[in-house]
Amino acid sequence: MRSIKRRGLFTVAVTAILSMVLSAGLASAAPADPGTSTRMSKQAAEAAALSFMALHSPASSAAAGNRIGNAWGGGLGVIHVRDGKYTHGTYDAVLPYNQWSNELFGWGTTAGWYTGAGYCSMQWRSDGGDQFYRQLPDLGSGQHFIGLETSYVVSIYDC
Repeated sequence: MRSIKRRGLFTVAVTAILSMVLSAGLASAAPADPGTSTRMSKQAAEAAALSFMALHSPASSAAAGNRIGNAWGGGLGVIHVRDGKYTHGTYDAVLPYNQWSNELFGWGTTAGWYTGAGYCSMQWRSDGGDQFYRQLPDLGSGQHFIGLETSYVVSIYDC
């Protein structure tokens, strides 16, 4: 019982510290269209993704189908249906920081995301909606399509 309480307190403390560090580092980073002035290092992108996953329990965001979570300080271009006809040329909507595509847009499935020129994406993948694991390699700019039953937490960094 004591170790469970310690583990819980440790998780809360780590989450609080990461939130403070990220808030200070992202203070000027308002949600923006993909590929704009929001810049993060690879280390900050990883910390942002870990904080996002700690704050968003899988059960509270689980959806039938799939979803994408935006863990970086800017807007993430997301693709609703892979049909070649995208509202913004290469993506359909801008998913703001700290949001899930299924919750914000009400989409049952999301087809992928777009990473702007000069950026790379770091991604954590889930094949069942609850456990996420780091997927390598990181991806460069362009459209990145996902399967109907795979969900992702995406964090973008300057590369």
